[in-house]
Amino acid sequence: MESRLAEIMREKGIRRTPQRLAVWREFSRRPGLTIREAARRLEAAGIGQATVYRSVKALEGAGLLLGFPAPGGELRYAAVLGHAHLLVCEKCGRVTQFGECRLGDYETEVQRKTGYRISGHTLVIYGVCPHCQEGGDSASKR
Repeated sequence: MESRLAEIMREKGIRRTPQRLAVWREFSRRPGLTIREAARRLEAAGIGQATVYRSVKALEGAGLLLGFPAPGGELRYAAVLGHAHLLVCEKCGRVTQFGECRLGDYETEVQRKTGYRISGHTLVIYGVCPHCQEGGDSASKR
């Protein structure tokens, strides 16, 4: 995973700094955090809030973080390495990535019908996770 991360950073022309790696790892370990939550967690490692915000913007621009609106409208992030889709639990906030994608044919159809040159897509599906369906604690699982 680290080698793929380094490869993508090199391809996108963003510097691979210890702070950016720490930010990416934090969102990888805890998908669904806000920038503010990640900054609080990274403060103990000596990474300032401004650095976290700048790193998030750089990583998002390189396609290494995916920002998505969570239930309630707050913007949250998940670390990704290339193409990814997210499932977000509306009760506990749990974020699960899944890679299966059958949207390629649909992209081709949209491109043909609209004349757009499609470069990709983002898919975030909201629902209730199995744990919450079973009546589990609705406290955040982030």
